[in-house]
Formats: sequence, C-alpha cells, structure tokens
Amino acid sequence: MAGVDGDLLEEYLRRRKDLGTNWLGRMLAALLENTSARGSAAFNVIDDSGSFRAVYAKGFIGASIMNSTYSYDSGCHVGIGTGRTAPSRGDYRLQSEIARAPASARYTDGSDYVIVSAVFILGAGASVSEVGLYWRDGYNGWLFLLDRTVLPSPVAFPAGTPMLVAYKIAI
Repeated sequence: MAGVDGDLLEEYLRRRKDLGTNWLGRMLAALLENTSARGSAAFNVIDDSGSFRAVYAKGFIGASIMNSTYSYDSGCHVGIGTGRTAPSRGDYRLQSEIARAPASARYTDGSDYVIVSAVFILGAGASVSEVGLYWRDGYNGWLFLLDRTVLPSPVAFPAGTPMLVAYKIAI
C-alpha cells in the first residue's frame, strides 16, 4: 500500500505533546463505518466521572450522540486546567480542571481545518497548562475527553479577561 513517509509520521507521533485519546479514535471509527438501515454503531469510553459507558455514535434510536439533543446540549466542550502530567491515550479528564465551556465550531469552505473554540472569563487569575476537548452526548449527558494537550509552558489567564482557547483540526 502506498502511503506517506513512515519515518516522518513516526517522528511526528513521537514528538507530539498532545494526544487524541482512544475515545476519539473509537468515536471516529464508529462514525465512519458504514451502518445498515436501522442499524447502529457503538463504541466504549470512560467518561469524565471515570465510569465505563457504551455510546451509540449513530443509529435509528434517539440515543445516538450525533443526532440527539433529547436531554442535554450535544457537541464539543473545551476545558482548561493546571495539570502538568504528560497526556496519555487513556486520559478521560484533565488532570486539574479549573473551567469548562461549551464550544463553537466553524469551517470555511476551501480551508484545511475546522476550528473548535471556547471563551473563558475566570473569576480569579490562573496559569493554564493543559487544555482538553470533550464531547457531550445529548441523550445521556455523558462527557468524554477527545484530546488532552499539555502546553510547553503555562499561559496566564488574568481574572475577568476573556481568553479564547481554540483547537485547529486539520482535514
């Protein structure tokens, strides 16, 4: 099979300081898999409370994460924290979360990325050293971590000052 330079890809993966989680990989696989009419596609996660969950990515029932706002808001949230431990694919929440907010997402036709972002206004100043991208299931309200990034150095978030945190996701 033809592909990109394997050594270059391995070097990139080795150097990364942010990791998409296993939960993100499972979610994307379930979403991209062809599913028959009246079928469903599910994947397993550990949510931000540490509980094991079977999540329906799609299906003809109301409980699928991609088409339900039955009981809760649905979609991405961004979290910020003060944790410094290196990320791992098994992370299910930020190490030391201090705030979380619903995210907005935008794509401009012809661009190479989608931007998912949230604005934070903290009551007390903080040095933010980790950010996380979460997904909220609109049927059950479960929240699970898609990505945890530990910043190379902390960023000062002054009290009362709007601060934008954005994920730029290449497509």
